[in-house]
Amino acid sequence: MSDYFPDEIIVEIFSRLPVKSLIRFRCVTKTWCSLISSHDFIKMHLNRSLSSTKNPPFLIFRHYDDKMEKEWFTLLSSNDPFPQNHFSKHLDCKWVFREQNRLVLEKQMKKKGFFAYPSDFKELHFPYRSFMKQNLYVVGSSNGLVCLLNDTPGDETDLVALLWNPSIRKSIFLPCPGVKFYPSLHPMHYLGFGYDPINDDYKLVRLVYLYDLFDQYSDGKKYFPVSDFQIYTLRTGAWRTITGHSCQIIADQSFSVFLNGSIHWFGHTREHNGDFHNANSASRNVILSFDIGDEDFHEMAVPKSLEEVHRFNMKVAVLDGLLALVPYRDQAFGGFCSVWVMKEYGVAETWTKLFNINFGNVLGFTMNGEVLVTKSGKLRIYDPNSQRTLNPHIHAQPESFYFDTYMESLVLLNVEDGVEESLIPQFESLFYGH
Repeated sequence: MSDYFPDEIIVEIFSRLPVKSLIRFRCVTKTWCSLISSHDFIKMHLNRSLSSTKNPPFLIFRHYDDKMEKEWFTLLSSNDPFPQNHFSKHLDCKWVFREQNRLVLEKQMKKKGFFAYPSDFKELHFPYRSFMKQNLYVVGSSNGLVCLLNDTPGDETDLVALLWNPSIRKSIFLPCPGVKFYPSLHPMHYLGFGYDPINDDYKLVRLVYLYDLFDQYSDGKKYFPVSDFQIYTLRTGAWRTITGHSCQIIADQSFSVFLNGSIHWFGHTREHNGDFHNANSASRNVILSFDIGDEDFHEMAVPKSLEEVHRFNMKVAVLDGLLALVPYRDQAFGGFCSVWVMKEYGVAETWTKLFNINFGNVLGFTMNGEVLVTKSGKLRIYDPNSQRTLNPHIHAQPESFYFDTYMESLVLLNVEDGVEESLIPQFESLFYGH
């Protein structure tokens, strides 16, 4: 083909092709393999995909299905991830007794659930299926790259994480940061993952707070912040430690979202007259952001009415490209949450309350504004406009849910494993449980 077309034309054509086709084309010639695997082409293909309006991103959905006893990673439509006609597509219209068929289907869909019927989703093949399901924690995803963590309680290993690109079926283990702590101080890891466009790099950030095991039965849990934090960069394949982290403590049950080049956590900061080590001392709610480019922390204000509210759990989210804050109360305490968005990023005065929902927790938002909520491990789809709730018949362990936008890419295709070959069996034993 190169005998008939200039290299520039071939590159232009290839940059518009789907990932699946490009992976196959690598087997045609060494020249094509070298081109498709090059850093410049991978970046060019990604930028074209991100700017294209013809191919909207997917939604990646992870859960452990209790009914099927299976861990699922799936890609769903970003516009209508759980179609209302999903189950009716499997009605046998040729039956004379169609009503009887419908009743059978309703019984089966309640028994088996959404993913027992093969339509409206694409299953992804996670390479470590036997990974302990309750301890697989998805840190985040960016540009087709998913960051996962082995969050096994009591695990003596410093940190076991991997990067996975489902589109090219490739994953790499990350080296451990190598930071050790006193045995009596249990480390709590707070992580964030995102893409640094300035340095064209993917970064995993780790903050550590130490929990005093000998004081867990006292009136107030004692936390000890570590002023240093670690950053892993994909380009170097290594961790480095940065000192001088400001003294803010991230709230329990907190997780991060990546938006506008920064990682965000919900947190709270101690007042000057409060005991920093005591979680029950006076505190002020804030959003802690980490600029992944300049590698610096910043404090962002929450809505004024929520600054000193401590009767709710809170989490950060992204809704229609805007930073969102979701105060919520667990189902055991009545089940309630509200959704706030920051209309202008970084401007505290633009926080706006959108709506309330009588559910315990918000998992995420679809592209058309529907809200994914969970109730006792059961997923529900709430439409704030019609105030209707859809039941897709998905039941899972609550901590196993993960939901985010996903763009197929070639990222990771030109990267070798990030750990020494001699260490790979050690890491694999953690994932396979041998």
